[in-house]
Amino acid sequence: MSFALPDATLRVAACLLLGLLTTLFLRSRRRDDVALVAALFCLSLIAFVISSTRGATGWLGIGVYAFTALCVCKVVLFWMCCEALFADRFRISAVHSASLAGMAALGVWQAWADAPGHALSGSWMELASTLLLNAATLGFIVAAPLSILIGKRADLDESRRRIRGIVVPALAVYLGIVVIVQMAAFLLQQPTPRSLVLLNLAVICLGAFAALASFVRIRIVNWFDRPPPAAMTDSLSTLERRVLEQLQRRLVPERLYARDGLTIAELAGVLGTQEHILRRVINQGLGFRNFSDFLHLHRLREAASRLRDPQQTRVPVLTIALDAGFGSIGPFNRAFKTHFNATPTQYRREGAGCGARGAGRRELGHVR
Repeated sequence: MSFALPDATLRVAACLLLGLLTTLFLRSRRRDDVALVAALFCLSLIAFVISSTRGATGWLGIGVYAFTALCVCKVVLFWMCCEALFADRFRISAVHSASLAGMAALGVWQAWADAPGHALSGSWMELASTLLLNAATLGFIVAAPLSILIGKRADLDESRRRIRGIVVPALAVYLGIVVIVQMAAFLLQQPTPRSLVLLNLAVICLGAFAALASFVRIRIVNWFDRPPPAAMTDSLSTLERRVLEQLQRRLVPERLYARDGLTIAELAGVLGTQEHILRRVINQGLGFRNFSDFLHLHRLREAASRLRDPQQTRVPVLTIALDAGFGSIGPFNRAFKTHFNATPTQYRREGAGCGARGAGRRELGHVR
């Protein structure tokens, strides 16, 4: 069977699917940067599909450097997507931006050294740029599953925990194998096996189609923008309901949420239950997907109450933050601003009216 026909078919299908996904992501109007990262990831895959076409270097001309820069950033964007997928309020940081810039620079350097007829083509410079680029690629591929496995214990959503533990690591292993095979082919001065090229294109098409099907099926509410689950106490067992009642009875009066470095395992021990039972109680019974969000909401409520208390107007904000369970003032200020749409100082000065304007504010549900 001719290699050209399935190769061209898969490339056209991939570009069409990824282009449609990019449009949908950019139209999602999220308040954070999740959709932007997802759209950039799709664009980087389009750049890969185009720039890896046989003879692309010739007809792309000088544009090959722009395509290469965007193409090599796909692993950085894959890492960022993994972080964004499991973060409730993801923002592109300076580290993310520096990683993208550094990877793009490596890609341009490698394309420059590898240009046909270039004086450096076939030299040690080409070898060094290729080795360094592939090493960086493997580094980000490894960083992607590590970044999501770190927060697995605090994740209360069972479906997301399965994705954390199986899907993303499996994809990272596949990408790692692809990079190693391509590197071996380069060192042996052999072209990338055609079967691997077709497999890569097929995986991209299947992934894009699955993502697109997710959008169409649930009308723009997808795994990037899924709302917090509603409390479903009817789904709890008798034992889980007893644990929920005990949690409601003890959490606020005993200020369990304010304990320094409290983990879900430690809280389960205090309540005399098992970790997996408490995780289900907080997720299904109270509607939280993340244990840290559950704790922070209680801590923020205590802090807000004290900031409005006329008898505590002279108590420093730092003292209130530390007493509520925050480890430092920085995370407290950011969480407070996100939740109440005002800094702690503004909230104290303006009163309870600031809290009513907080677009990101959530009510706690059944916990009193």
